[in-house]
Amino acid sequence: MENEIKFYTTADVRRILGIGNKTCLDLFHSSDFPCIKVGKSFKVAVNSFNEYVSTRRVLSEVNE
Repeated sequence: MENEIKFYTTADVRRILGIGNKTCLDLFHSSDFPCIKVGKSFKVAVNSFNEYVSTRRVLSEVNE
């Protein structure tokens, strides 16, 4: 079972990122987010999620 793909649910992503349900659903509906829809729920592969998060950067605003 080492080759078994693990998935995060929306609840897992909310917990990991510390975001609310609306923000999480917006993320899962984003065209560049690597999720799949299984029945009525969304899933994201753990390795795809980790890669997605590691490639995102926050642009800081300079208020001078």
